[in-house]
Amino acid sequence: MSAQHIDLTLFNQLPTKLQEIDFLIVGTAAPFIWLKLLQNLWQLGYPNILLYHRAPGPEQGLFYTSSNFPNLKLTSSNVTHFLRSRLHWFDNLLGWEVRVALYNNPPRTLVYPTEQLYDGYALMLLRQFLSYRNATFRPVLTPDYKVYAANDCLRFLDTSQADICGDLLAYSSNYSFTASYSYLYGNILIPNGQPRSKNSYIIAPLQLQTWLLILAYIGIICSFASFVSWWQTGRLAYGKLLLDIISSLLSASFNLSQLSGRLHCILFSTIFLTGFIFSNYYLALLKTVLSTGLYEPQINSFEQLVKQNISFVVGDYDKTVLKTYDFPDILWNITRVVPYDFILEHRRVFDINYAYLAHSDRLALFKFQQQYMIKPRMRPLPIDLMHSLPGFPMRREFLLKQKLSETLLNCFGSGLMQKLADDTNMQTIHIGYLPLIPSEPYEARPLKLDYFAVPLITLILGLAIGSVCLIAELVWHFIQQVKWKRG
Repeated sequence: MSAQHIDLTLFNQLPTKLQEIDFLIVGTAAPFIWLKLLQNLWQLGYPNILLYHRAPGPEQGLFYTSSNFPNLKLTSSNVTHFLRSRLHWFDNLLGWEVRVALYNNPPRTLVYPTEQLYDGYALMLLRQFLSYRNATFRPVLTPDYKVYAANDCLRFLDTSQADICGDLLAYSSNYSFTASYSYLYGNILIPNGQPRSKNSYIIAPLQLQTWLLILAYIGIICSFASFVSWWQTGRLAYGKLLLDIISSLLSASFNLSQLSGRLHCILFSTIFLTGFIFSNYYLALLKTVLSTGLYEPQINSFEQLVKQNISFVVGDYDKTVLKTYDFPDILWNITRVVPYDFILEHRRVFDINYAYLAHSDRLALFKFQQQYMIKPRMRPLPIDLMHSLPGFPMRREFLLKQKLSETLLNCFGSGLMQKLADDTNMQTIHIGYLPLIPSEPYEARPLKLDYFAVPLITLILGLAIGSVCLIAELVWHFIQQVKWKRG
């Protein structure tokens, strides 16, 4: 067919994957028309074009292709020449300008235009790729570049304000993406167990079932000893016996002088041994708790996270990605869509009132940020939300897609990607984008009221038990007096 009759809109409708294959176009046209066709196809993102000019009659036709980009010229060719030359069309771009939409997203991008700092492991890789091919890197800042602006970056591609995003994003069929060979998983950054109030330490060493068993022991032994006392002396002495049994559990002295006979020895031995075992066991556990600190149970499931009622904060772009990757329905009730500056403000200091979305590369950054903490403040939930192979999003017509994909493969296979990510983690802390969070220093501080809370609780509890025993004894004495007067 003639070159004038080729419908270029057909190429616009083809999947972007077909931009990597070779096209052979056969027809007849003047050289300037073939050149115009080549230029149009290159502008649409199809550089691998071999033209065959069919000669009239039995004569052999001629092959044409393009010269190196960006100086497109119609050159004579053959199949062998075409297969060899297409590997080198983008070796020297002669300063060709590439507009890169940018925003901050450590560790993938670090954007500080006032300091002429454009780093991060993804952006650094892209800049080196363009520099190696003698292209000009032109930064195009998104409106909210200081925090996170993935949607703005994609909008710049739609409106042709940029050629490529400087960040690695999750694949979407709405845009053209480089092939990806780095495997990332999404997770939720959650509080790593909240420290409990020191007032709760007094009951913390033993579980609720153990405390209930101790109360049952006290009730049974006290009731039996009171029965023996009533049987031998005619007095229950319930209050005194209750205090004696509790004293044994507190390693305090006690006596059962109101009991006599073999039952005295049996009960004394039983209460003594039980109190000795319990008091030493309790003190050992309490000392362990006081020396290591006490924390709330860790969250290990979506159900526990929802039960804790911790808000899971995400941005507008994050919500779109989560919907794409089948976000668990149970988590939508605690999910809040907030501005990215709100997320950055609270996440950079690990505000434990919220949970945050983080991918594996950012989790490594947060782990690096908490390296000097004895107990990290935040940790990932041990359940992955999603898995993705991220890539650079770009305009459909961007010509360097295939070469950039090959570069990503080489960097991933050689380990360079991981080295760049590690360097970015250190640089992110160094420039102050994220602060290192040390553990609380050990230093002398004035005593506060909560220091006396546990002794005060113990004192009040003892007085309450003593008061109950006294009231019980008075009531019992009053009942006996009434019976004596009536008798």
